[in-house]
Amino acid sequence: MTNATMRIRALAPVTLLALAAAGCSADKILTTPPTTVVAAQTAVTDAVSAAAAVTGMYDALQSGSYYGTDFVILGDLASDNTQHSGTFSTYRQTDQNLLIADNSTVAGIWRAIYAGINNANNVLAKMPDASFLDAKTRNQYVGEAYFLRALGLHNATKFWGAVPIVTAPVADAAEAGNVARSDTAKVYQQILADLDAAEKNITNPKQTLQASLGAVRALRARVKLYRADWAGALAAAQSVDAMGYTLVPKYEDLFTLNGSTTAEDIFRLRFSDTDQNSESYYYYPKALGGRYEVAPTTDLRTSYSPNDLRFAWNIQQSGSRFFGAKFRSVSGTEHLHIIRYAEVVLIEAEALARLGRLPEAAAQLNKVRARAGLAPFAVNVGTPLQAVIDAIIAERRLELAFEGDRWPDMVRTGMAATFLTLKKSPLTQMLFPIPQRDRDVAPQLTQNPGY
Repeated sequence: MTNATMRIRALAPVTLLALAAAGCSADKILTTPPTTVVAAQTAVTDAVSAAAAVTGMYDALQSGSYYGTDFVILGDLASDNTQHSGTFSTYRQTDQNLLIADNSTVAGIWRAIYAGINNANNVLAKMPDASFLDAKTRNQYVGEAYFLRALGLHNATKFWGAVPIVTAPVADAAEAGNVARSDTAKVYQQILADLDAAEKNITNPKQTLQASLGAVRALRARVKLYRADWAGALAAAQSVDAMGYTLVPKYEDLFTLNGSTTAEDIFRLRFSDTDQNSESYYYYPKALGGRYEVAPTTDLRTSYSPNDLRFAWNIQQSGSRFFGAKFRSVSGTEHLHIIRYAEVVLIEAEALARLGRLPEAAAQLNKVRARAGLAPFAVNVGTPLQAVIDAIIAERRLELAFEGDRWPDMVRTGMAATFLTLKKSPLTQMLFPIPQRDRDVAPQLTQNPGY
């Protein structure tokens, strides 16, 4: 996708996504089924076509509706981290926490996630017959597909709660019309089962631009955290520790124009001159080549201590405008982190704190604070448990700002209710709306409260 195409996509996401899903002309847009329906277009008949199918799973993540732009940005825009500063009405609704069921950006994220899940299902369906592959390669591909399906399901449940569990390729509208939501416990059961299957099949211990054992274990730690399985999250995070990942000495080394590999990378998504993201473009002001569609809030800016080294990197000023500067490639070539070791360290810190192991929790927290140039967080006799937890959640906000984690964090910790109350927005909108277009195809897809 060229840079110009990315800009056009931003102006008309529904039309272009519909055309892409349909592979046809504009007169078929209104009859295009949702992307829980993505037909298998590539037959897997040899090693080359099998590798292409696997590559297609990662390509799906690059969508402008997914990690390419919207999924990441809305994870901050719904929260206290960023605010709408541009012209997109769908972004404005997100910022105001007044979403509607036919918000096209939210619908695009839903479709992109399920397109990615369907790509993984296609690979899983084809691998048993791929006798032309050696066992190691076939198992690796199967493991990657399980990992990416788990990632997609977790991304879906973070924003929508109960979501459809789709574990086989969906080929037509009739099949799409049969999908229904499963409760979150069942969704998480499927996610963890997929991660177990991924770990059994993947052989690459560390491979930052594709699924690896490190990525599987790190995602398991994240999932366990969201499930409030503190012992499980701790064990998973410690299994990542044992693999030798380290924090890079300088925070800014994580974010480079072309995504240079670092010792902190666990799983990154490749972008290039032909497959670009718009993260930086949407944050940067027009004077610096961006469109300034979103901007950091005053609350986020003032949450950084003056001596926090991350502040000068993450937030800068052009004229009177403050802008998000974490991602520096306005042309969109930077390889974005899907999960990195600093997050795992903070998962370990939170799990330890919630288990009442406060000095150990502070030790993990202080690894991240030290890199940011901050004084250690001190735990003394009588330090309240909640004070330690609050410090860790605050650190997650500052460390992972603009990486799409803040709103899911606020929802899982209960902070979203207070935030929505202060904004006088319906408390029922903590979860995103199930897209109306998909509900029209599958009426049994019940809606979240408030829509």
